[in-house]
Amino acid sequence: MDIFDYLEEMQVELFQKSFEEIEAKYYRLCSTIAGDNIAARIRNISLDIFQTKLKSSLQEALHIANKQSVEAIYFEYDMDNEWESTFFICDEYSSLSEGDDDWASEWIGEIEGPLNKELAQIYQENGFDATEKAKVVTLLLVIRTVTALGTVAESMKVNVPLCIGFHDQDPIMRIKE
Repeated sequence: MDIFDYLEEMQVELFQKSFEEIEAKYYRLCSTIAGDNIAARIRNISLDIFQTKLKSSLQEALHIANKQSVEAIYFEYDMDNEWESTFFICDEYSSLSEGDDDWASEWIGEIEGPLNKELAQIYQENGFDATEKAKVVTLLLVIRTVTALGTVAESMKVNVPLCIGFHDQDPIMRIKE
């Protein structure tokens, strides 16, 4: 299966399953195809500091959202640059069903997000999707990132659409619509 087919499936699962269930599914897939060692290595990366920084940046983004007419917050991370990330505050939004993510490239504010050098290192070792191993490693890295933000958002009771994507991802994922 193409990696983008998996990403579409992941999006559907975000609305139907718990973060733990989705992460467990991609852990099993990675473990089966890439091996227990790499899957465990990814799972064992502590995301505590990453999530603390996500929370701080998201709080800042929500503060701006509460002051202005904001339709959505879009979080983008760059797998090729140490997971460098940014929260974009957007005054437009289109739901997933509309199939148009152009709104995410027009923002009224941006907040710097955290890096994650450990996730980036594993990504650099494997690449995006040149092999089956690379695909499943990328999928597990993506879902760990998505669930990290989703968990933070749940704890903060985010009340605007919250989306996430790696640099140049199309379509971007909705954590909350």
